[in-house]
Amino acid sequence: MLIEPAEAEILEPLFESEPKEKALLYLYTHGESYSREIARAFGLYGNTVQYQLLKLENGGVLYSKLKGRIRLFGINPRYPFKKELEALLEKSLSFVPEEERQRLYMPRLRPRRTGKPLS
Repeated sequence: MLIEPAEAEILEPLFESEPKEKALLYLYTHGESYSREIARAFGLYGNTVQYQLLKLENGGVLYSKLKGRIRLFGINPRYPFKKELEALLEKSLSFVPEEERQRLYMPRLRPRRTGKPLS
């Protein structure tokens, strides 16, 4: 009998941890980001996310660059399995509930109007 995994942990067996999976999905949908922003989006500890991002960077999956005092991470365009990784991440997004996908994985296309309430 095949047991369906919960949406939140569908790639966890491959990526070892839920924070790593969430960080990869966030970077896939947003392009570049920094560890604190990713941690804040998911309610994770910053050190946990930073550790996973550095581990992925050491493996060649991610790149990082300094922008001022902030280290931005993104998916390495030279990673040999980039297309396959992105296809896997795209497929896993289809298992994320629509409300969560809109809230966490859809980047804002423009800045918020000055003075507009946060809702």
